[in-house]
Amino acid sequence: MRLWRLALLLWFPCSLFAADLPTIKAKVGEPVLQELMGGCSLACAFPWETSATPPGKAPQPVYKLNDSDASTAWIDPSLSVGTKLTFRFPSIPKVMDGNTPFYGFDIASGYATSDALFSAYSRVKRAKLFYNGKPLYYVNFANTKRWQHINFDDIMARQNDTFTIEILEVYPGAKFPNVAITQLVLQGAH
Repeated sequence: MRLWRLALLLWFPCSLFAADLPTIKAKVGEPVLQELMGGCSLACAFPWETSATPPGKAPQPVYKLNDSDASTAWIDPSLSVGTKLTFRFPSIPKVMDGNTPFYGFDIASGYATSDALFSAYSRVKRAKLFYNGKPLYYVNFANTKRWQHINFDDIMARQNDTFTIEILEVYPGAKFPNVAITQLVLQGAH
């Protein structure tokens, strides 16, 4: 009987920590068109650096996620599931004073240039969001070439903060297992 109680005590606290995070369902929006690229975003307040870290590999800089070009896409060189996209905010004390709201992001998941490219590459289906390493939410994405909007409670951004998106599940590509993302734009500041 004592062994049973010990097992229950060991299992119960672990089950509390394993409790599911809140899940956000992405809202499908407008088409991904070059004419609509480069609008207002958190970039109005400050720049950020982006890196991709496949499981067991070193981080690599990523530039095509926010290049305001609907004809390009970042393609994950790894098998994608487990890859983490990390956005690091800059060390600008006067700008990053904790008064800049960060409240979501917009994503054009997949290679949105054409139907053929969209179906050829994998797309993000489910992800886990972290802020400064702390898990916040799960996000479920639609399998669409349109913009998807993800909003969450305001986070007051500070210098050197990090926001991470971990890819947990993908919609498989017809030709390639690699995830493609046409654009990923952080939202906030306004």
